[in-house]
Amino acid sequence: MKAFVLAKIAERLKKYKYIKRALRVDENLILLQFDNDKYYFDLTKGSGDIYINIDYPLVKKFKAPFDIVLEKKFTKAKLIDVRAKERILTITAKNQNRFKEEIVKIRFEFTGRYTNAIILDENDVIIESLRHISENISSRVVKPGIKLEELPSIEIKEKVFEIDDIEKYTKELFEKKYQNRLNQKKESLLKKIDKKIKEIENKLKKLEDEDKLLQKTKTYKKYADVAMANLYMIKPYDKELKTYDFEGNEITIPIPQLKNINEIGNYYYKLSKKAKRKAENLHIERKYLKEQLEFLKNYKKLVLNAQNLSELKTYEPPKKEKKEDENIAKFYFDDYLIMVGKNEKGNIKLLKSSNANDLWLHIKNHPGAHVIVKNNKLSLNDDIIKKAAQLAVAFSGKDEGEVDYTKRKFVKIKDGANVEYGKYGTVKVRI
Repeated sequence: MKAFVLAKIAERLKKYKYIKRALRVDENLILLQFDNDKYYFDLTKGSGDIYINIDYPLVKKFKAPFDIVLEKKFTKAKLIDVRAKERILTITAKNQNRFKEEIVKIRFEFTGRYTNAIILDENDVIIESLRHISENISSRVVKPGIKLEELPSIEIKEKVFEIDDIEKYTKELFEKKYQNRLNQKKESLLKKIDKKIKEIENKLKKLEDEDKLLQKTKTYKKYADVAMANLYMIKPYDKELKTYDFEGNEITIPIPQLKNINEIGNYYYKLSKKAKRKAENLHIERKYLKEQLEFLKNYKKLVLNAQNLSELKTYEPPKKEKKEDENIAKFYFDDYLIMVGKNEKGNIKLLKSSNANDLWLHIKNHPGAHVIVKNNKLSLNDDIIKKAAQLAVAFSGKDEGEVDYTKRKFVKIKDGANVEYGKYGTVKVRI
């Protein structure tokens, strides 16, 4: 935050009389609305700034003690004073409840790693702060109930330039910084996805060929049959048996190290059965890996198409649970849990484990992922339905499509993940 820009914004703020509303709209972003003008205070450590009248969605409803105090003390409060000193902005306001008038301050400190928003009473005693700072971190403690210690003055060295339109300047600054953050987040998430894609592709490459395994099955069985018929030819310490098979063809059988040479038949019969079993199960493993690969490629497409940080945050995988189901993907949107079946096994589990009032979604007239939104309310808003529908489309390998949705209690399982459903709505979405 440039000190001279902060001073310009402080002068602009002095023209207002009331704070219409005050709330946190993102982890490090506070909105103060004066009349119809919205000021967004970005308190990202080391990258703080103020933006005027930008278009920014409310990511979620924040309910920390700081947020409760912020809304209670400053929403509909009368503006008393605005002061800028170096890289610190202090806004003083008067709120009036049923019992008394109260003078409160909110102090925005754009001070590098200690960037903070601190709510004070008229005597500069801390009521709450966005970040609490203990004595273990800094000699300047920031905790409720403590009188705030003033920061020592510093010499500001920065290039001052002419700004004709401060609102336009802050909007352009926001767009530039926001795009950088979005690209960084995308890059970080894409690296993780690409790493998983590479791991699965390597596993697929290392899978043995079914035909070769079936050939091994026949070869080991022949070794067992021929060796048992020619046991008398095997001498101690022989490393191989050269003889003829039952068709009269020459054959060389490696002699394994066994305590009893009479076990050579069992040895090769076991290898034959093992190769046969592996060949039979190999298509299951290959199918599973291909499903995982398809899921990750669809996931990558979602991340690449994300237009904003809140959307990208939805696609960030939640912290791993102790018993995480590898067949089901979990996403959070507006505190709602959205679950997506990665494959048939995951789809079946979702159908069986979901509750009657959960919302079920599936792309219309096309095979794809089943999606469940966990819900204990009577209805869901359109934004939740749209986001879940986008996931249903994306993880069905499509860029757009119609998605049917209904409560889980109206979905009847026919066979496996095949269902019949009624009382449904349809929404068309594009990812």
